[in-house]
Amino acid sequence: MVRTLHRDLPGARVAFDVGGDGPGIVLVHGWSCRRADFDPIAHDLRRDHRVLALDLPWHGGSRAWRREWTMADLGGLVAAITDAAGFHDAALVGHSLGAAVAVEAALAADGGRVVALDGLTFMHLYPRQDAAACARVLGPFRQDFPAAVRTLCERSAAPVTDPALTDRVAGEMSAMPPGEGIAMLAALMEWDMDDALVRFAERGGRPVALASRWMLSPAVKEAYGRALDIRTVDLGGHFYLREDPAGTAAAIRAVLAGGSPND
Repeated sequence: MVRTLHRDLPGARVAFDVGGDGPGIVLVHGWSCRRADFDPIAHDLRRDHRVLALDLPWHGGSRAWRREWTMADLGGLVAAITDAAGFHDAALVGHSLGAAVAVEAALAADGGRVVALDGLTFMHLYPRQDAAACARVLGPFRQDFPAAVRTLCERSAAPVTDPALTDRVAGEMSAMPPGEGIAMLAALMEWDMDDALVRFAERGGRPVALASRWMLSPAVKEAYGRALDIRTVDLGGHFYLREDPAGTAAAIRAVLAGGSPND
């Protein structure tokens, strides 16, 4: 049985689903996405895990009256939700921006494994960017938000990605309020991932990054091969959780069981 719940926190009313039984897993969606993206994966994981999937502020069924959120703010919000729901020491699984949020949630909760689904591994987004780099990335979104979202989705597709899925994802993501969407993307680019990973390592942790083989640059392993446990998966492009939910659920299980996601 899956229950949909809401919790009021400073600045937002958060919608989340809870169901299943077993070790805890928390699912955090990406930028301009929603918890429903995880529905097939959550259904699969609930066979042997207790699963919580939530909508971040300004996304999906959550509401917010605060426009700007840092990654630390969002991580604290996720930690508060998981603590209230009894998901202590749960694995935090985040897609894209959700991976940054998952790292901050683990730091806020003083524990928890982190699995990034094609997150933490894009050099133009995750290491803290300077003002000029932020302006280059954010400029097209300020000029024409839907067009920039579509370009992002097209560039994030693998050769094996169904164009119909790319169209569907682009349409869904374009529904995000542009002002709030741009503010949250800016917050990601201003996030100090290097510092966060140092603090994560000081607590004995090392996030696992399940990177799409099509999306991964060799430079990432050179720069972050020690701070991140980077593993490639052949499940599709950046939105592989939508392309191959069963394969994604199996990859998550393999990581949590200590195996290879491609086993």
